[in-house]
Amino acid sequence: MRLTDENLPGRSDAESLSESPAAPEKPVRRRSLWVRKRFWAGCAGLLLIGVLFRLVWDWTHPPSPLLQVAADAAPEVAELLREANQLAQDTVAIFPDDPYAWDVMGQLLGRFGKTEEAAQCWEKALKLDPKFAVGYQSLGNLALERGELKKAAEYYRRAWELERDSSVYPVQLAEVLIQDGRLEEARQVLTECLRRHPRSLPARALLGQILVPLKDYSAACEHLMYVITANPEYTNAYYPLSTALSRLGQTEEARKYLARFQELKRRDEQRHRMDLKKETQLPAVRAAVARAYLLVAKIYIARGDISTGERLLNRGQELNPDEKEIPPLLAWLQFKTGRENEATSILRDYRQKHGNSLEAQMAAGKVFAEFKKFEEAEAAYRRAIELTPLEAGGYAALASLYITAGRRPFDAHVLALRAVAREPAPQFFFILALAAQRDGDTPAALAAAQEAARLDPSNDQYQRLLESLRRTP
Repeated sequence: MRLTDENLPGRSDAESLSESPAAPEKPVRRRSLWVRKRFWAGCAGLLLIGVLFRLVWDWTHPPSPLLQVAADAAPEVAELLREANQLAQDTVAIFPDDPYAWDVMGQLLGRFGKTEEAAQCWEKALKLDPKFAVGYQSLGNLALERGELKKAAEYYRRAWELERDSSVYPVQLAEVLIQDGRLEEARQVLTECLRRHPRSLPARALLGQILVPLKDYSAACEHLMYVITANPEYTNAYYPLSTALSRLGQTEEARKYLARFQELKRRDEQRHRMDLKKETQLPAVRAAVARAYLLVAKIYIARGDISTGERLLNRGQELNPDEKEIPPLLAWLQFKTGRENEATSILRDYRQKHGNSLEAQMAAGKVFAEFKKFEEAEAAYRRAIELTPLEAGGYAALASLYITAGRRPFDAHVLALRAVAREPAPQFFFILALAAQRDGDTPAALAAAQEAARLDPSNDQYQRLLESLRRTP
């Protein structure tokens, strides 16, 4: 007989009856297990979809290059880089059609080693404005870093063609041409630059250097002596000057200038070694981010958003109190919004802090002059003349102030003559023409206007003044 639950020994009928309903539980358990499997399979599917979506998103939306740099930086530097990234991203999002917005992004990316991405920003800027000279210059800088000399030369040349009055672009172009062995071409570029900017020390120093291998030793000495007279600390002028003098047989003079070169070179190398020992990363990053705030502020100000521009400038100044361009612009905004006392205070402090800076005195004077603060502007321009008595800028600025204010016509005439004597450039002959006209000397005014128009025949302002003086009885 087969043993079953019913005939097992020791089990009663009551027990058998109480357990008899357990038979239907088996299919219920199977269904519950099936439901749980479906649930976990669904969860796994959703997780897989999420992972795939994240992979696709990361592939199509790579992290910002600046954030990539920030990931490997020290905490304080990383925080600044994230701030800079947000500033740049917001700027190009708000002003996608403004080449200056893309220039800000490009400058930040280039500054922190993301050169490919920086190049894309400047290419975008040039698509928006093919006459955006800064874009060509920046692409030239990148090409030079890569050693692509011919490409760099073409970029610098294009920038110079767009801004012919620049004294920076032709010097950069000449430097590349020299590295590429195109000395005669560099000579022509620098000669043209000096025709427009005869007191440009970088242009004269470079021209003097290339005239030595071109064996024009006398001209080389003339240019290089000019440079070291204007700036005795100009290290790189001494060695080619020594070489040129040696070729001319002036051995003692050559030795003297060679010794001076070696002395300055040792000093420069010592300063460089000291700089390397300093912890300079954080201050340099702060300065770069402050510069970005300044550039973005200019975009907002150009569009009439004064409050945002001022907020950005304040943040830039907080990051780098030594950024020289911020205080004059802040003062200009405060003058513009009727806060004359605050603006005047800023510029006075600025002039005092940078008392030996020509650029600072000229910038302060320009803002004071625009808002008719005659005495303050006059003091700033006089200080500029004291700092650089051999330069034309201070004399021309003070002459222009007197002309615009209708004061001291004779003094304006004398100052304009001094400016032209130091730099016979078209813009200074134009100021001389105006000053002579105000001083009642029509023949001198006509002669100066003719010279300005001759030096820059495409300038409509010069031509109009010349025609007006020709009609004067």
